[in-house]
Amino acid sequence: MSATEMAATNLSVDLAPRHPRRLKLSNPVMIASGTLGYDGYGRGLTPEMDLSRLGAVIPKTVTRQPREGNPEPRWYPDSFRVAREQGEPVLLNAIGLTNPGIETALSDLAPQWAAGDATVLLSLSADSVDQFGEMAKMTGGVAGFAGIELNLSCPNVEQGDLFSYSAKATAQAVAAVKDYAETPVLVKLAPNVPDIIPIAQAAVGAGADALTISNTIPAMTIDVETRRPVLGNITGGLSGPGLHPVAVALVYRTAQALKGTSAEVPIIGVGGIFTAQDALEFILAGATAVQVGSANLADLWAPFKILEEMEIFLGERGITDIKELIGAVEV
Repeated sequence: MSATEMAATNLSVDLAPRHPRRLKLSNPVMIASGTLGYDGYGRGLTPEMDLSRLGAVIPKTVTRQPREGNPEPRWYPDSFRVAREQGEPVLLNAIGLTNPGIETALSDLAPQWAAGDATVLLSLSADSVDQFGEMAKMTGGVAGFAGIELNLSCPNVEQGDLFSYSAKATAQAVAAVKDYAETPVLVKLAPNVPDIIPIAQAAVGAGADALTISNTIPAMTIDVETRRPVLGNITGGLSGPGLHPVAVALVYRTAQALKGTSAEVPIIGVGGIFTAQDALEFILAGATAVQVGSANLADLWAPFKILEEMEIFLGERGITDIKELIGAVEV
C-alpha cells in the first residue's frame, strides 16, 4: 500500500481537557526532559529537525539555582547508539540536573522558545514545597512554554525523601505550583514506589492536569575488573529497554484505576521508546501521549522517525484517529 493509499489518521490529542487553556498537541510524540539535544536544551539539533513537527518538547529540568551536576562518568555505556545496536538493555545515567537555574531559563531560554513554532513545556524541580511555589510564581506572565511538568523524583529537603515517594508530599508540591501556574501542570511520577495509584490520585486531587509515567529506576552497575561503579555518582537512573515493560505496566495500572473516576486525566507514557510499536504499547495501555527519552541519546532523529513509523502503522491499518487506541488493550 502506497502512502497516498493509506487512510489519513488524526493524531491530535489534548493533555489538559480540564484546563481553560487546554494543551492540544498535533500528535502524541514528545521529547522527554533531559534529552532535547546533547545538552538537554537543543545542542546538536539541525535546522532540518523541525521540532514543530512533534507534539511537544521538554527541555532539561531547571532548578531554583544553577547546578553543576554529578561527577563523571555520567553515562553507561558511553555510547547509547552502540548500546542500542548491540541490544544492550541497561542504559544508566547520573547527570544530576545540570542546568542554568530558573532565572536564566526564563530570561534567556524562554524567549528563544517563544520565537519558535514548537510546543514547549517547562520542567521544574525544587528542594521544598515553598520553593516549588516560588518557582511557579516566577513563571507568571512569561511566554515561551505551554505547560509545566513537575519532576517530583528530586530530593525534598524539608522531609529528606523524594516528593514522588509520598502521596502527601506529591499533593503539597502540586498544590503549591497550581496556586501560581497559569498553564496546565503535568506531574512526573517515580516507578519505584510500593503503589503508584494513591500517589497518582493525590496528584490529580491537588490539581494535576495530566500525569507522566514514569521517571527512571535507581540502578547500579559495577566493573568487576576494577571493582568500581561505572558511574561517578555510584548509582544512576535505569532507562531504555530495561525500563519499558515496567513503565507500560504502571501506565496500565494507573489508567485502569483512574478510569471513570473524578481523578481520570490524560497520562503520558515514557520509558524505553525506540520504535512506533514501543510508543503504541503505552497508548494501548492507556496513555494519551508518549515521551521519547533514551532513544534521543542514540539518535537525535529518533522522535521524528517514531512519529513517521506511527503514521505508517496506523494508516496501513485504516485507523483514522489515534484516540481509538487509547486504553484499547484487550485483556
